[in-house]
Amino acid sequence: MRCEDAEELITALVDQELLGAERSAVEIHLGECQRCALIYREERALKEEIRRFAAGVSAPAELKERIVADLSALPGEGRPRRIWREWLQPARSTLWPALAAAALVLLALPAVQLIQPREQIGLTTLATHEKVIEGGAALVRAASPADVKRELSRSVEDQFEPMGYDLSAMNLRVVGGLVDEVKGRKVLVTLYEGENPSLTCYTFLGTERDAPQGAGMFFDAQKKINFYLFSRGGVNGVLHREGNVICILVSRMPLSDLLEVARSKARPS
Repeated sequence: MRCEDAEELITALVDQELLGAERSAVEIHLGECQRCALIYREERALKEEIRRFAAGVSAPAELKERIVADLSALPGEGRPRRIWREWLQPARSTLWPALAAAALVLLALPAVQLIQPREQIGLTTLATHEKVIEGGAALVRAASPADVKRELSRSVEDQFEPMGYDLSAMNLRVVGGLVDEVKGRKVLVTLYEGENPSLTCYTFLGTERDAPQGAGMFFDAQKKINFYLFSRGGVNGVLHREGNVICILVSRMPLSDLLEVARSKARPS
């Protein structure tokens, strides 16, 4: 069994949904692959964390009825098995209660929101992040973050500009940027480096449908902004929209920390 196949089944294994040969194949793979075994342990710990939090939550009867009705509309094979693992990595932080609550709220969303197809531009950013930080892409370097921002904006004829973040408090600074083309669209990429894990900021014109299918959604009630969380191979991404501009922050820092960065810097449209 390949790692990709095993990852698709890990959530089902944690939920005791696998039987017979399929379960045996996954368990054999976990015994041979340390990476997938780690993913399994992380997801199992995550589910336990959510169960503990949920034990203290009492939902109104009307909400319970709506959840049951929405879930019954989902076809068995159509339920996104990987949604929990791709939403949250097991980074322990003060965000756990809030994120666990958001997980419960997610269940109450209409079924169509859970299964509608989305473009995969978000996952593309996870793949290119490593290339950027390893020097595999030609960066525009300038004397200051403002110069980088100006050069990148010119490349798209000032139709939009990269979302500039001051991350000096995290000991991260802008070292350069580049213009990429993903799915036929111009994407402005800014690279931050320093004492913490490197971070790339992807800015482009789009909609929230650019979040990967299966991404978790965290709603910031104060700013009234949806944040979409996803990950692959230890690289995490957080997407949000400001007007018609999409920003995706990508890093190997814990997903909870990356979400905090995105929330603290996001501006309501």
